Amino acid sequence: MFARFFRNWPLRQQIILVMGCTILAVGLSAAEFVRFNENRAFERNFRDQTQKLVSMLSATSLDAILSEDRPVLDTTIQQLVQNDADVEAVHIYNENEEVLTQWTKSDYIDPELCMNFSHDVLLEGESFGHIDVQWNVQRQQAEIRAYATKIYLYAAGISVILALIVVGLINGLVVTPIRLIHNHLLLLQANKSNDELEVVAARELMDLGNSVNELGNILELRKQKEHELEQASRAKSEFLANMSHELRTPMNGVLGMLSLLKGTSLDPEQSEQVKIATTSGRSLLTLINDILDFSKVEAGKLDFETIDFNLEELVEGCAIALSEQANGKNLELLCNIQGNIRHTVKGDPTRLRQVLTNLMGNAVKFTTQGNVQVRVRIIEELAEGTNLRFSIIDTGVGIPQDALQTVFDSFAQADGSTTRKYGGTGLGLAISRRLIEGMGGKIGVNSEVGKGSEFWFELTLPCRGCTLTEKAEQQLVSARQVMLIEEKSSSAELMQMLLAELSLSTVTVNGGSEALKAIRNAARQGNMPDLILFNASLSDMPGDVFARCIEADPAFDGIRLVPMAYVTEQVQELYPHKNSRIAAQITKPFKRSELGQILDRAMSEDFHEIEIEDLSLQARRDAYAHIRILVVEDNAVNQEVALGMLEKIGFCADVADNGQEGLDLIDTGHFDLVLMDCQMPVLDGYAATRELRQREKDRPDAGSRMPVIALTANAMTGDAEKCLSAGMDDYLSKPFEEHALEEKIVFWLSTRLSELMAPEEDAFDQAA
Repeated sequence: MFARFFRNWPLRQQIILVMGCTILAVGLSAAEFVRFNENRAFERNFRDQTQKLVSMLSATSLDAILSEDRPVLDTTIQQLVQNDADVEAVHIYNENEEVLTQWTKSDYIDPELCMNFSHDVLLEGESFGHIDVQWNVQRQQAEIRAYATKIYLYAAGISVILALIVVGLINGLVVTPIRLIHNHLLLLQANKSNDELEVVAARELMDLGNSVNELGNILELRKQKEHELEQASRAKSEFLANMSHELRTPMNGVLGMLSLLKGTSLDPEQSEQVKIATTSGRSLLTLINDILDFSKVEAGKLDFETIDFNLEELVEGCAIALSEQANGKNLELLCNIQGNIRHTVKGDPTRLRQVLTNLMGNAVKFTTQGNVQVRVRIIEELAEGTNLRFSIIDTGVGIPQDALQTVFDSFAQADGSTTRKYGGTGLGLAISRRLIEGMGGKIGVNSEVGKGSEFWFELTLPCRGCTLTEKAEQQLVSARQVMLIEEKSSSAELMQMLLAELSLSTVTVNGGSEALKAIRNAARQGNMPDLILFNASLSDMPGDVFARCIEADPAFDGIRLVPMAYVTEQVQELYPHKNSRIAAQITKPFKRSELGQILDRAMSEDFHEIEIEDLSLQARRDAYAHIRILVVEDNAVNQEVALGMLEKIGFCADVADNGQEGLDLIDTGHFDLVLMDCQMPVLDGYAATRELRQREKDRPDAGSRMPVIALTANAMTGDAEKCLSAGMDDYLSKPFEEHALEEKIVFWLSTRLSELMAPEEDAFDQAA
């Protein structure tokens, strides 16, 4: 209680209060002791003197008492009263206790102010009476009180003087050095002191001062270290920015050209090859983003978004991106998503995809045989959303128990040989943990050496819409009986579950030979399957051999064949356009969202989809033809990519090799929008944009402003702000997708496009 009362007081006031009260208490206690002893001594002396006086009175009154001579006794009493004015009453008794005479000063005597004295009248040791005298001691008590007051005043004065002396000494020897030390610490805290502290005081305080000086030296070294770290961080950021630019520039060319190639006339084999090349390029881009994200994580500048996305498509897309790597090791890659999960969730799809790709990539990397399975399950429904558990389960090498605690640390591997054998630095798991924790989830791992691992994380995400099972049940497939040829039990169980959601009756066999026997038995019973789903790689016979066996028997003409294969194990004879008996093809890993459509297409007579262009889309394309865009880019490949994308979208475009050439073209021609690279020779994009904005201010029609969208390979924190501060209107990081480029242009030219599309819409209405 007292500690709480005094805790906010300055030390000096606390010392003054404590020392002053202590010395004053000691002084007053000493004064009380002196007063008590003086009072007792006074009272003892007074009694002795008074008793002697009464004794003398009794001696002189002996004869009068014996003779009972009252006049003589009255005279003796009068003499006593005259000599001592403090006498209040006198009584003289004979030996029979009879009053011989008495005298009182007043009718009322306060017994508290008086003292009684009695003495026997003796003769040869025999008592012949006694004398009682009452003395008023009020005057003596007043003298004692005055004396005690002087003692108290002397004690208080001496205590105050001693307290001041002691407080002064303590202030000089303790408080002042402590205040100096405190002020020096405040200066060190504010980085305003470079001088050493000199303390002249007790040894302990001098040691404390020396410790403060040592602390100052440590802080100075730390300041220098922080400055060095700042420089190192700045150098690292510059390195990452340069690396990002140098890597993203060719990546933009690779992915851009693949995007353009995908839009040309390709047969199914070529389409799959372009698809896997695009997926690999995006995986490389993801790796680049991982490195940049780790830098942002260290700096605490990682941002998260909250948007709606299709969870099933995201998980299946991650699996497809790793399918080539998995199939190259003969691994089965499966996506097992619980059917009662709703198809639309709200969160950060980019970060979730990044975590899944990291964990699935690790699982494939450390697994030599068996399978890698991605499971998504509901843990519980909460008020803020659905708590989902994502598990990546493999049959790989496993992790020792003593290494489980460090697998999520930066640059950590299970042992020193891991990097040499499998590659990688362990950065992906560290980023994954930061991302999951940043999204409000938790992440962990269960593993056993030689039996595989399970990396899991839990996230609470708001979900809406119908469930995945309900969505699959809406797909109508005209087939009734399906035969599934699959040797791997995990893959067979997953496919059976997906077929059951489509209300298809399924018979599962393990190999091609067993399937041929089952089909012949079914033919005899008149219960042949409508569809046969078979693995392209069977242990007893290749998939194309099985297809030829079915084709060779006319009794099986009504059966549609649907092979299942990874994109990297495609067989020419198993493509629909190569073999008339092949009705469709399923690409592994299985996709619930596409399975029903593929099987329904396989049962239809026409396998080719007819693409019908929407009239409103055609009107927009016609409007695009009137838009002129200037691409300011120094890299020839990126020029081809940008021009190719713009031409494919439908825009008219010109190109300039640098900022100065771009400004010259703007002066000589009319353009609706500029796509501006940032790093170029002669005149970079920032300077060119600032010059363009200045020219717009100097023109008579100063209100017009040409939209400028930055196309840059820089993706570090602050690059977007740098573009906007230079006068650019928007920012698009390389490599970019065709749809993203179109969205940016349409957004900034929406008014112009509306004007161009209005006549087309009027003409369409009149024709209708």
